[in-house]
Amino acid sequence: MLPTYLLALTLLALLVVGSHFAQARPTVAEPESVTLRSTRLARYLAASLELSGKQQKAVARSTRQYFQQLATLGETTERPGLVASATEGRLLPSPAALKAATMYEQELARIFTPGQYNAYSWLTRQPETGR
Repeated sequence: MLPTYLLALTLLALLVVGSHFAQARPTVAEPESVTLRSTRLARYLAASLELSGKQQKAVARSTRQYFQQLATLGETTERPGLVASATEGRLLPSPAALKAATMYEQELARIFTPGQYNAYSWLTRQPETGR
């Protein structure tokens, strides 16, 4: 009788511990580093837009600078800093983030050919894509 009781108690303990782990929320991954994110985006653009070697280097440099600017502001492209607008309850990207994005777009316009920039613009307007 005692071994059956211990076996039942052990199984109950395993079920309790197992259910605790099953209900535990997954840990949130740390944000990627600026270098990793900028490299990933630059490679994506290089492959998607068929950039030359010179263009690839320029895009990688500009993208890294852009992500560094956002990181300095404490922002990311996925989580931009938001400020209140004149319309109640509406939030807009911070002026600093907008300025950084504008400068990045202007830099890319100088690097890309007109066709590549058109394709880039199309890519960034697609749902679930962008920087």
